Amino acid sequence: MSLSEQEQRTLREIEQSLLAEDPKFGNRVPGAHGRARPSGGGMTMRSAALLVAGLVLLIGGVALATVSVWFVALSVVGFAVMLAGGIVALRTPAAAAGPQRQAAPVRQSARAAKLEENFRRRFEGQ
Repeated sequence: MSLSEQEQRTLREIEQSLLAEDPKFGNRVPGAHGRARPSGGGMTMRSAALLVAGLVLLIGGVALATVSVWFVALSVVGFAVMLAGGIVALRTPAAAAGPQRQAAPVRQSARAAKLEENFRRRFEGQ
C-alpha cells in the first residue's frame, strides 16, 4: 500500500527535521540523505521485456506441454528468463531507471510542527 502525496510530504518533513536535529544519527541511518527511492530496484524497459518474454514462454510451455514433453523445457527456460528479468530489475540503479524529481527544501509546516510536538510530548511524559 503506497502513501498519499500528503503522507509522503509529511514523512519527508519529519525525516528532514530529524536529520537537522541530529546529523550524527542521520549519518548512521542508511538511505537517510534525502533520497526518495532506494539505490536499487529500478524497472527499466529491458527488465520489463525480460519479465514479459519469460511469462509468455512459461505460459506457452505449460499450454503446449500436452503436445510434447519438450515444451516443459520451454517452461523452464521461460522461468529462467523471468528470473533474469527480476534480477536485472533489482540490480539496476534507481537513477538509471528513470528521471527522479528532486525534492525542493521544505520548510516545516504548522501541521508538521504540531505532529512533532505531539511526538515529543508523548515520549517525554514517560
